[in-house]
Amino acid sequence: MVDYMVTDIMVPALVNRHLRRLDMRRDLAKVADLVELCFYDTLDPEGKQYLNEMRRAAQNPSFMGWASGLIDEAQMPPSGYVWEEDGRLVGNLSLIPMSVQGKKGYMIANVATHPEYRGRGIAMTLTAAALKHAQQHGAVSVWLQVRDDNPSAIHIYEVNQFKERMRRTSWYRGPDHAELPIPVGVSVVKRQPSHWALQREWLKRIYPIDLPWHIPFDWNLFRPDVWGKIYRIFTFEFLHHWSAECKGQLKGVLSWSHSTGFTDTLWLAIPEEMDEEATLALLSKARKEIRQGQPLSLNFPAGVADDVLRQTGFYPHQTLIWMEYKF
Repeated sequence: MVDYMVTDIMVPALVNRHLRRLDMRRDLAKVADLVELCFYDTLDPEGKQYLNEMRRAAQNPSFMGWASGLIDEAQMPPSGYVWEEDGRLVGNLSLIPMSVQGKKGYMIANVATHPEYRGRGIAMTLTAAALKHAQQHGAVSVWLQVRDDNPSAIHIYEVNQFKERMRRTSWYRGPDHAELPIPVGVSVVKRQPSHWALQREWLKRIYPIDLPWHIPFDWNLFRPDVWGKIYRIFTFEFLHHWSAECKGQLKGVLSWSHSTGFTDTLWLAIPEEMDEEATLALLSKARKEIRQGQPLSLNFPAGVADDVLRQTGFYPHQTLIWMEYKF
């Protein structure tokens, strides 16, 4: 096994005949096919849309010519590495440039190996090549996300010295179910400007501001002051907020954002010591008030409020482990 050192990442020379940089003009559609083959059952609607966008881009000559010239800067389509064998593209790793607290970093995504070629170290070598590329291009860190039920992939990243930073679960609203009564002693009201200070504090803990590439959080949409109102008027984006109070104390705030995508987003702000009844009341209120057919989604730290979410008709889609490699 190759020894991957932080200061000297080595990629075995013997793989050079199989490993190469992604050529978007000839590879993009094949990469979409490979990712679909490997992960279709676990993709959410946005993931499936992403594959469709890759295929449309692959059929657009003018776009492909432009993107090929920006291979290290464009986020769509991504750059990266592929593995070719027996005349087939059987391995892929996408490498997306991003900013990490104002410094250069990369996101690894779409790591896929054809089922017939697994167990041969292809994903391991692709990962090592990506780390070497990031190191040579001055990155301070590389991030990735991996499903918690994929032990073989987790092992690859641990061997390559990635460290777990967090786990997050994506939830979706299930079919309509019987409405739950608001618990006695809890009142759900329209959010008041005085609630914003605590809501902001809770949101910063639950939705880390240093991960904007994964959780695009626009604070101006939440601000109750005049500048927030002006911002929302100009962007035509408006949020609905509900607050849960118990004995005069704020116990949580739930915000709903309507989108033109596949799902509307919920943002749940609760204290570290969660009030289960107040959280249940907020989620029940949202289900009752939001009657449209658009699915609801919620991204939340894994293992937090799981029982309450299930009680109110939400189901977990997947739990992702966020891992980081630091140079």
